[in-house]
Amino acid sequence: MPLRFIAQRLLQFIPVFFGVTFLSFLLIRAAPGDAAHFYLAERGADLSHEALAQARRQLGLDKTIAGQYAAYLRAILKGDFGNSYITKEPVSAELKRRFRVTLLLALATLPAVLLIAFPLGAFCALKHGSAFDKAARALSTILTSLPSFCVAFLFILIFGAGLRLLPVFGASTPAHYILPCLTLVISSSAYYTRFIRAAFIEEFSKEYIKAAKSRGLSLFAIVRSSLKNAMLPVFTSLGMSLASLLGGQAIIEKIFALPGMGSFLIDAVIKRDYAVVDGCVLLYAALFACINLCADILCAYLNPLYEK
Repeated sequence: MPLRFIAQRLLQFIPVFFGVTFLSFLLIRAAPGDAAHFYLAERGADLSHEALAQARRQLGLDKTIAGQYAAYLRAILKGDFGNSYITKEPVSAELKRRFRVTLLLALATLPAVLLIAFPLGAFCALKHGSAFDKAARALSTILTSLPSFCVAFLFILIFGAGLRLLPVFGASTPAHYILPCLTLVISSSAYYTRFIRAAFIEEFSKEYIKAAKSRGLSLFAIVRSSLKNAMLPVFTSLGMSLASLLGGQAIIEKIFALPGMGSFLIDAVIKRDYAVVDGCVLLYAALFACINLCADILCAYLNPLYEK
């Protein structure tokens, strides 16, 4: 694996990183609402013009956008993410605590998705056009089209309010992760079943697979010989899915009251907690960059032509 390939990917990340952080920095401050107002309202303080002006000075919001962004860059280069406007807690400590919850959800979801989608997608490709393939495609289309929040509410009604088998709010025990994980697994498995099926069908149409079939190779041997090439696009997509899961499934976390990254960001946006929003976006950008780099390296290792 040439180091030049890795260096090129890292250099490509630098302008993307600064572009993402600047746009998010600009957009959250351009949104309606005054962070100083939320800051004082959370404390039950006076909302007079003098108090608001003092709060803006205290939060550094009296500077120009360029001045605020320059101060933000200087701080993050020192490893300082600042403090939350609302809780006054260090943003880095909050992110660390919240990220653990999201990481547990992601680590429970992605392996389950692979265990379901890979064998099912490969088998559908082998039985392309059969009744089983058509039924699996129809079911996956339905599940992919079904919004995840609808599945979440159905699970809450059935397993929480109805059967009372599983807890539906919070993250204090491993059982609290079961319903959120199942919600994500259902839609993701349906999507990746179709994705893996399409990748294998394309690979099975190539000449070397036709030659293998003509020599009487078993289905297992055919799948094994096509596995590396068929999984290249899947690995890239899985990298994006993992980054999305680690970024936080905001709606699912909010519905099940999981104190993860997604719900943390939603609350920060609502309350105009700029320091938290900036910290979350910075972490998201770093996660996506690292995971995409790992996916690119893996694909380049499996297929050297990918580098070109």
